[in-house]
Amino acid sequence: MRERYEEELKKLNASIISMGKMIEIAIEGSVLALMEWDLASCDEIIKNDDAIDEMEKEIEQLCVRLLLQQQPMASDLRMVTAALKMVTDMERIGDHAGDIADLIKQMGNGKAIANSMGKYANAKLEQMCSEIQKMLYNSISAYIDRDVSKAKDVIANDDIVDELYFKLKREFVRQIQIKIENGEEIADFLLIAKYFERIGDHATNIAEWVIYSITGLR
Repeated sequence: MRERYEEELKKLNASIISMGKMIEIAIEGSVLALMEWDLASCDEIIKNDDAIDEMEKEIEQLCVRLLLQQQPMASDLRMVTAALKMVTDMERIGDHAGDIADLIKQMGNGKAIANSMGKYANAKLEQMCSEIQKMLYNSISAYIDRDVSKAKDVIANDDIVDELYFKLKREFVRQIQIKIENGEEIADFLLIAKYFERIGDHATNIAEWVIYSITGLR
């Protein structure tokens, strides 16, 4: 009976890894769409969000089966509980990638990134993207490797993303005050930045649940 349970736990881990790869691809796609104004990438991200949602449901069902099959050990219970929480954050990351793709499509033909403000925004957003991609990769890697230290590094890196966001926000507010005609474009870029900042928050949540699954502490 325990051997079967162990196999189910391995299946759970494999599913978490697969979903992690899916959201990594979604984030990479949103970065590509933004940097190159690639509307085809936007459509692909939006389409793939349904697959991410479906994966979340499958993992939730697997977790419920694991909890009901037999009395789990404390370490097993923590792992399954953490997995349930993690997939919620992972699904939200997929949603935010889709939100970014939707917003890019609404912004039109790419003229927004051709002006000086657009170039500045893209440069700063690219910095944010680089940080959240590292955070996301390391949070999933920490889960796979059962690495508390790596998970703590993810949590620490969230401060970097937050600082990049607030720095960008301050500059955008200043630009709105002096260039009213660009207000709508700046607001769109600020919203994209906010979505990236939230993705960083969700990656942090994942790392915190990894720590809980290993130590029982958050």
